[in-house]
Amino acid sequence: MAAKIRIPLAFTALAVWIAIMFWGAWLPHETASLAEGVTSSISTSIVAASVFLVILVVAMRWWDIGFNAPRPWNSLRVLIGPAVYLVLFFIGTLLVGWPAPHTVLILAVNTLLVGFSEETMFRGVLFRGLRSGIPFWPAVWLTSVIFGSVHVLNATGTGDLIAAVTQAVTAFMAGTFFLALVLRTRSIVPAILFHACWDFLLVTIASSMPDPGPIEPSLTSLLLPLLLDIPLFIYAIFLLRGIARQESENGSSAATATA
Repeated sequence: MAAKIRIPLAFTALAVWIAIMFWGAWLPHETASLAEGVTSSISTSIVAASVFLVILVVAMRWWDIGFNAPRPWNSLRVLIGPAVYLVLFFIGTLLVGWPAPHTVLILAVNTLLVGFSEETMFRGVLFRGLRSGIPFWPAVWLTSVIFGSVHVLNATGTGDLIAAVTQAVTAFMAGTFFLALVLRTRSIVPAILFHACWDFLLVTIASSMPDPGPIEPSLTSLLLPLLLDIPLFIYAIFLLRGIARQESENGSSAATATA
């Protein structure tokens, strides 16, 4: 599909996706933490957003999004380091303790849906749309900035703008890492699974810790989430530089061949 059509369609899809995800957030309601929101019940908004994306991708035949098996071992090995990171978080959840079994089940379903929905929307529909019309690095940064910015809207549900802005920054870094996984493995599946596991473990820890009640934001509470994502962001830059170099070499070779 021509870039002049696909890019506007991608942004239109993003607007619809945001409207579905936050459709009740602007109505009068009691605020709740993100952990409470994804552990109390299956989110109908996340389900609806996921269904919308499935219909969109099938209807538009956007098969380049990457719903296919990852590349062989030479690409999957990039997951070894991040997998160790997940294991460390899993150990952390064991030390803190697990919520009730039904809460774990609800959380697992919601985080899997979030992983699917957000990866399909941003690293799939949006990035592929942008990449059809703009160079590699601008598409990477614009996708990650938009992904992070959308998380500020979580303040409409939690009532905590500072926490939402902090989450937006961490989402920018994590989103860059997820995009690197998609491009390195040439599949969106590893990013969906890693995203779901990452959210599951973080929310499990948050929901298992005792509620300290209303507290003022501290430097530690603001910096800790950022510090957790910085290693993934640095790793993402390393992977993306290699991908950009490879794309540049492939483009030069194609140009030479057609000259």
